[in-house]
Amino acid sequence: MKIYREFCRLRDLHTPGANVPKHTEADAFFMAATQLVVPDGYKLVPLEPTPEIIAAAAIAVWPTATPADVALARLAAPIVLMQMDMAPGTTADAVAGMLATMAPAYRAMLAAAPIPPAAEQHADDAAVDRFAHAMKEKLALARAKGRGGWDDPEECSVDDLTTMLRNQANGGDPVDAGNFAMMIHQRGGKIARPAFARADGIEHAELQTVLAGRFSHCRPAYPAGIAAWASAALADDSESNGDLRYPAKMTAALADVLGLPNFRTGPIAHVYRAAGAEIRTKCEDEQAFVLDRYLRLAIEHGDDWRTAAAADLKAAHERAEAGKAVKS
Repeated sequence: MKIYREFCRLRDLHTPGANVPKHTEADAFFMAATQLVVPDGYKLVPLEPTPEIIAAAAIAVWPTATPADVALARLAAPIVLMQMDMAPGTTADAVAGMLATMAPAYRAMLAAAPIPPAAEQHADDAAVDRFAHAMKEKLALARAKGRGGWDDPEECSVDDLTTMLRNQANGGDPVDAGNFAMMIHQRGGKIARPAFARADGIEHAELQTVLAGRFSHCRPAYPAGIAAWASAALADDSESNGDLRYPAKMTAALADVLGLPNFRTGPIAHVYRAAGAEIRTKCEDEQAFVLDRYLRLAIEHGDDWRTAAAADLKAAHERAEAGKAVKS
């Protein structure tokens, strides 16, 4: 509680004459935490006095010392007499009278001592502090809405957290993604690999359902798009599929294609549409078209599918440009 109160005090200090904070939150926390390691009754002070410290000492010696200050001076007087050559006949009471104003001066000097400056932070540490602050704000808003339970295995599994993290990573809020990563870390888990569906022994309709569920977070109507390209990819009698058959086991090439997010597939679909392909402008239809086309290339070319896809996209771009030239 003590460190928190000091943090709040330092955080709320403003620069005189300007409505701006005197310290950043990170600096205020560092200064408050630094003061906590100093035992009660002690204080960190600069090695060299400041003008304010000297002025405070001078002002403090003018008032009359308190009885407590006089009593303290009497205890110090014998030490002074033993270690200094005083004039003959100097008594302890006389020395105590000279020392009595030193106690209030000392206290005034300590009060005038500046707060130790915050240690210079590395840019990485400062960025982490700012990100952590943003994460805490998001968590507080979520709690205010009644959300919680991420730390309860019976209420929320690590797989659930992984799914939510992937949803945010595919075009969501980086702060929310950071919070989900934090939750997985605190649960001692790891970010699980995507659970891809396998076609071995699965009917086409079942596979469509699995794929639709896997990508349902993208858009409300997205499963319809998934069903469309899944049917085309798996249909034995598809006109453009020829003799291609969906592999019984997931391959690296298929995983690459299935992992393409909609912000990547959208621009690609625009090129094919300009080249004459009939693609509706809805996000899910654009992604469905690209996934369908690239799945075929992945099945046919394997690990070289990207080279084939680049050549196919280049050809579509050339057709689009040729079409523009004819119209002009």
